[in-house]
This record gives sequence, structure tokens and C-alpha cells, in this order.
Amino acid sequence: MTKAAWQQWHDRPEVEGTLVERARGTLGEMESTKQLVDLISDVWRPGMRVLDVGCNTGHYLRGLRRVAADLDYTGVDAYAHYIDQAKEIYADDPHARFAVRDIHQPLYPGERFDIVYCCNVILHLPDFRTPMRNLVEATSNTLFVRTLLGRATTNVRRAMSPELDDEGVPVNFVYQNTWDRDVVSAFVRSLGCEVELIRDRFDPAVLASEHDSLKDGRGTGVIGGRQHDEVVLFDWEWLKITPTGG
Repeated sequence: MTKAAWQQWHDRPEVEGTLVERARGTLGEMESTKQLVDLISDVWRPGMRVLDVGCNTGHYLRGLRRVAADLDYTGVDAYAHYIDQAKEIYADDPHARFAVRDIHQPLYPGERFDIVYCCNVILHLPDFRTPMRNLVEATSNTLFVRTLLGRATTNVRRAMSPELDDEGVPVNFVYQNTWDRDVVSAFVRSLGCEVELIRDRFDPAVLASEHDSLKDGRGTGVIGGRQHDEVVLFDWEWLKITPTGG
């Protein structure tokens, strides 16, 4: 794939280095994993197939095994180095498979999964519409999306290096976009779906501790009970999306 300026994961897999440890079980699961497990537990039934879009090294799967030891799981990510690591980590799991897929393209054309989820991905993309359409088209029962939502859309480019182009735009950056929840909800409904917004749930003390112990005081932290990265406050929400066939 051709690397865009915002795709820091293309040649810098260490950007998400702790997720390898979480996938291996040598580091505790993320707070979002706990809520995801609860959300999926409410809708999963034996025999259902689950698709994890933007799976990285498959760290969410370790939590999903609490739902069912034989839960049928497929993880996809745009970056082959993460998929290769996931295949190695879960080599002995007969109910897990991994593949390289780009969320900007149809994920499994003509095929649908009972439950699809996409966590902490949409905020890092330049636009949510094509990815959201591809997620919906891959879902037969329930889609969960965790991202930043607010009362207005705010596009943020978080510089990953000090270099700027001639217009003052960071040469290397990641998006940390907050999307207008009403705009996102209306778009999802236009795809023939019902949508429910669910507030994110996490323990601020856990995030604060990890900020100090795992990140050496860099990256995302907690202020006033809210997650932040430097001056940017993160308002996480979940969308529970149900295709209606309309």
C-alpha cells in the first residue's frame, strides 16, 4: 500500500508497542476491552462469527475469550507487520484467523459477519464515511464502533515530528479527529441502520497509572477524569449499529 502522511503505523509499528504485550497476555487488557466484552456478551450467540477491524496484533481477542473459548474470530488490519505478529501470537488458537484488509476497501465482498467491531480507528482516518460504509456492509447483526464524538466536528493533526511543509502542515502526523455525533448518526441511518450511542466507560486511575508507568508521562493521560493527549481532550463514545435491511 502507498503510505499517506497520517499512516504512522505503516513503517513505525512501535507506535502501538504495548499492544503486542497485551495480545501475549504479559500486560493487562485495555479499559476499552472490558466494555467491548460486555457489549459483545449482550448480543453474541453460539455459532456467531466476529470480525475485528483494525485488530493490530489481536489484543482484543484475549478478552473475547471470556465470552466463549470457541468464539469464531477474524481479525483484519491494514498493516502486514501487525497481522504477522498476531498469527504468531495466536498460532495455537484454532478459532482465530487474521488477514490484511484496508478499511477503505470492501472488507469481505459478498460476505457478512454476525458481529463486527472497530475500536480506536475511525478517529485516525481523514474521513469516516467510506470506512463506515464498509463496516456496515460487512455486518449482518451488530456493529460496534468506538471513536471520538462531540457536538461538532474538529479535525486535529497530531505532529509526530517537528518538520512542517511550506504551508505549515506537519509532514508526519496522526489524525485525532472528533466527529459530530449527529452527523455520524445521520450518515449511519442513511445506510439503512439503527444507531444507539453508548457512553464510554473506563477507570481514570488505570489510565493515569499506565500514563506514568508505561508511557513515561508521554502520550495520552488523564485530566479531570477525561483522557487527553497534550491539549486535546478525548470524548470517547460507542456506536451500536444494527442493519435493518432498508
